[in-house]
Amino acid sequence: MRMVSGVSFQVSGLLIAWLASSCVTAPRNAETPAPELIDKTVIYEVLGHLYRWHLDEVDVRTATKAGNEPVWVRQRHPDLDPGDRSCFGEMLLPVLGVRVLMKKADYTIEELNTRVVSDRYKIVHVSRAGVPRTLKRDFVPVRVSGPDLREYLFTRRGNVTFPDDALIARLREAVRAELVLHFQDVTEAVPRGEQVVHMAPLSPVANELWVFSETGRALIRFSSDLDLVNPDVWEHARVSVALWDIDEQVVVSLQEAAGSNAYLTRDQVGRALYNCVILGKRIVLEPLEQ
Repeated sequence: MRMVSGVSFQVSGLLIAWLASSCVTAPRNAETPAPELIDKTVIYEVLGHLYRWHLDEVDVRTATKAGNEPVWVRQRHPDLDPGDRSCFGEMLLPVLGVRVLMKKADYTIEELNTRVVSDRYKIVHVSRAGVPRTLKRDFVPVRVSGPDLREYLFTRRGNVTFPDDALIARLREAVRAELVLHFQDVTEAVPRGEQVVHMAPLSPVANELWVFSETGRALIRFSSDLDLVNPDVWEHARVSVALWDIDEQVVVSLQEAAGSNAYLTRDQVGRALYNCVILGKRIVLEPLEQ
């Protein structure tokens, strides 16, 4: 049976208390966001994703000092290419300086004659900058229930969801191919024997999948506008892949490599390893050299 530190749960309870604010009157001119964006379950899932992948103890201390604060939501209407019917939404946690951009894809890839349609909003970007202290009039404050959110996060703290066998088979091929390219790039000999990797659980609100390679000492991130469990994603190669060498591409602060997205911070790597190794699934790949 997995034990949970009383201190850790107390900390998470403080964060939940901050998020569970009293209802705030919506700005008069604010557009009502899509029902899904202000749905309680969706907001809980987003907060659960942030708690697992982005927030830390400093955030908790900041939140508790600030007092009650709602989650702020708005519909976004960016300029899109002709025929792109994708919908966008945004959630803000102003005191923490966290901005979450969400997308519900709906567009056609003309050269493949393939329509990309997602069935729900998914997180496409989380940032720590640009959250205004004075919120714009087009944001709507949303109240969440403290007891309900506490139960949601606590009862699901160890819950994990993994791809089915068919997708895992595709992932084996994709990870193996990326590792071969990785060793070619670093001009190192390809390790012999079986390769051990650890796959993080799937998120209900993010079309991304992280994998840690023990022998390659690398983190690999697969992402797509479509659900990664959709076979069309892999058949038409509509998956974006990023790989970080954790010996060479880790810094304490991204300010050390300003303007570059080729690095992860030590905190980001720590969270990724926790999700991949502690909560994840261990997978053995065939040798890279055949």
